[in-house]
Amino acid sequence: MATKKKITRKELKKPDEFVSTTTEIYQYILRNWKFFASGLVVIAILMGVGFMWHRHAIRKEMAAFSLYHNIQIEMHKATRLRKTALCNAWDTLETKYPDTPAAVYGLLQKSSCLLEHGSKEGCIETVQKLLSDTKLPKVVKILSQLMKGYALEERRAYAQAEKVFANLLRDPDDFLKDTVRYHLYICQLRQGKKNMAKKTLSELKVNGNSDFALPVILVKIQKARLGITQ
Repeated sequence: MATKKKITRKELKKPDEFVSTTTEIYQYILRNWKFFASGLVVIAILMGVGFMWHRHAIRKEMAAFSLYHNIQIEMHKATRLRKTALCNAWDTLETKYPDTPAAVYGLLQKSSCLLEHGSKEGCIETVQKLLSDTKLPKVVKILSQLMKGYALEERRAYAQAEKVFANLLRDPDDFLKDTVRYHLYICQLRQGKKNMAKKTLSELKVNGNSDFALPVILVKIQKARLGITQ
């Protein structure tokens, strides 16, 4: 049977380490209470500022998207002539609510609006402004580059448009590869690059999961004209 270790009177008189340390800390705080109090005040202020800034940011984004929605409604109601004038209404978002997602998507809408109503140069200029933003979301970056390619194609700058579509096709983030491939084919064909165009079109597989918007029959007809049997 194990014997219990006897605690001597000397050991009993020894101060407890934990109690001693805690007492020292407490006394230090009492001596320097002003320093600790000011530190707590600073922390409280920083937390308050952070909360207010976050609240302001949320309100700003909500107001921006509300304006975005209102412009969309106006565009939907407007006549074609009125829509052309309303293209610049999207600038209001950037003026009133800069650095918000709504302002970014507003510029993308503006580029689409300008292209739809014949202002190819205006579309390209707006897209270039979007692409200059290094923090641009990937989805907006892809759609902006696609819009630029469309504008160049509409302007019959086929060589430049081909470069844009070819770069997009190599981009692993591109989620519209079928659409991009079709427009790449068009640009190559318009430049007389029949063999390249034929190869590009042969790689276009239109099925139920395709992002391609044009009717399947159109692709089949164009493939048949180039002797593509796939």
